[in-house]
Amino acid sequence: MGADGQARQLAGEMSHKHFCHVTSHWFECNGKVLRQGDTEPSVCICNACGLPLEEGDHSQCQNFVELIICSEHRDEERRSNVADEMKQSAAFQEAAYAGLVKATEGTPEYYQALEGFLLLLFPAWEPPVTERPRPPTVN
Repeated sequence: MGADGQARQLAGEMSHKHFCHVTSHWFECNGKVLRQGDTEPSVCICNACGLPLEEGDHSQCQNFVELIICSEHRDEERRSNVADEMKQSAAFQEAAYAGLVKATEGTPEYYQALEGFLLLLFPAWEPPVTERPRPPTVN
């Protein structure tokens, strides 16, 4: 560790950097960061030795840069993800409806498309179990 790093460690000011891929910039981390999918910040761990990055000298460790969305851009990323999900959902709904419209009523394809469309509209709906009528048996 260089003299600057030793001075920062003695002063209790250790930090490391992460890369925010939302707007392509580096940001300082104080040892804990909120990772995607988590609700609480977690300690940053050295990939090479397994110790927290804020403890010890990691100058000889080969660490890879962790891509983390910084706090300034987290909301922007969420809005972008919600917009993408809405676009995908709209495309799926359109395809399900098109399948229903194109199928000939009364055919197995029609009922399959209808069931898929109803499940899209009412995700909690459980389709009834139906059996096809059997032809009468001749004795």
